[in-house]
Amino acid sequence: MLSKYVAGSASSGPELWVGETGWPTTGSNYQTAVPGVDAAAIFWPNAICSILDWGVNVFSFEAFDEPWKPVSIGQDGSVADETHWGVWSADRSSNTPERTR
Repeated sequence: MLSKYVAGSASSGPELWVGETGWPTTGSNYQTAVPGVDAAAIFWPNAICSILDWGVNVFSFEAFDEPWKPVSIGQDGSVADETHWGVWSADRSSNTPERTR
């Protein structure tokens, strides 16, 4: 459990948050990460649900796709497309099957 590595307990210890996390459903590869609906459908139940099980809060990046965003450049100089990181698409339909616990 994460609690044995953090001072305090879930009821009296610090409130922990993951600042931004998610998986793009389409767009450009970033280093070894490959976007796609299948990868996002694996990421959510295995990563997000596990983090929540540890008692850590999660801020999803982003709630909705943002196709109007310009393409940006990542820290390593490669394209870092942030337009399709939404849990839902810009039209508010789900990007991945609802598979979280």
